[in-house]
Amino acid sequence: MTSTTPDGTLRHTASTTSIVYAAATLAMVATLCLPSVGRAQSARAACDKTDAQFAVTPAMPDNADALRKYERNVSGLTSDVSTVMLGDSLVEAWPKELSASLGAGPVANLGVGRDRIQNTLWFIEHERERLRKIKPRSVIVLVGTNNIYLDKPCGVMESYQKLFEEIRALWPNGKIYSIQILPRGEQMKGAAENIGSVNSELSRRSRELGIRTIDASNIACGRTTPCANYKSDLLHLTPSGYEALTRIAKDAIGSS
Repeated sequence: MTSTTPDGTLRHTASTTSIVYAAATLAMVATLCLPSVGRAQSARAACDKTDAQFAVTPAMPDNADALRKYERNVSGLTSDVSTVMLGDSLVEAWPKELSASLGAGPVANLGVGRDRIQNTLWFIEHERERLRKIKPRSVIVLVGTNNIYLDKPCGVMESYQKLFEEIRALWPNGKIYSIQILPRGEQMKGAAENIGSVNSELSRRSRELGIRTIDASNIACGRTTPCANYKSDLLHLTPSGYEALTRIAKDAIGSS
C-alpha cells in the first residue's frame, strides 16, 4: 500500500499484518537454524527402542568431502602406526607437531570434521579390512560433541558403547583412551547438563566399557568466556587450547 508524507511525496508502506507475518517467519527460521541450549534433549529423558536403534546404526556422513577425507586418511596409513586418533573436527584440527607426541611411534590422525559417533562407526565398518592392517598400541577417541544436541544422553552412551566394542574387535591389543566431551558455548554452558551426564556415565562405566577416560575440562578457563583456549565459536580450539589438551592427554596416557 502507499501513503503520503508531510511534504507530499508518495511512499510504499507495509501493512501491519505483513510486518507481523515477516517477523514471525524470521523468528521461526532463527529457531530452526541456530543451535540452542533449550533444544538439547533432557539429560533425564529415557531412551526408547527408536533412540537405541538410531544410536548404534552406522551412518554415512552428510557430505562427500568427509568421504574423501576417510579415503585419504586410510590410504596414508603405514604398518608402523603406534597410535590412532578417532573423532570429529577437534581431532582433525589437532596440530601434527603436538599430536605426534601422543605416541611412542607414528601417530595416525583419522579425525573428520562434523562427524557424529555414528559416522565414526560407519567409517570403521566400511574400512575395516584396511584398518586391520595396522596394530596400534593406543587409540585416542574424541567424538560426541556433534551428538549432544541431537541425541538423548542415554543414546549418546549407547553410541559410545557400540563404538568401543567395534574398536576392541578391530584392535584387541590397543588401549582405548576416551577424552570426555569438552565444555562449549557462552560461559561454557552449552548443553552443559547433557555433557555432564554423558561424561559422568562414561567415567563411571569406564572399566566395564574397557576404556580409560580423560577429563580435559581444565582447558575451559574456569568455564568463563572469552577463553584463550577456544576460538570465537566457543567450540573449536586455539593453538594454546591444543597445547593444553596435549599436555592433559599425555599425562593421562603416561600414567595409565
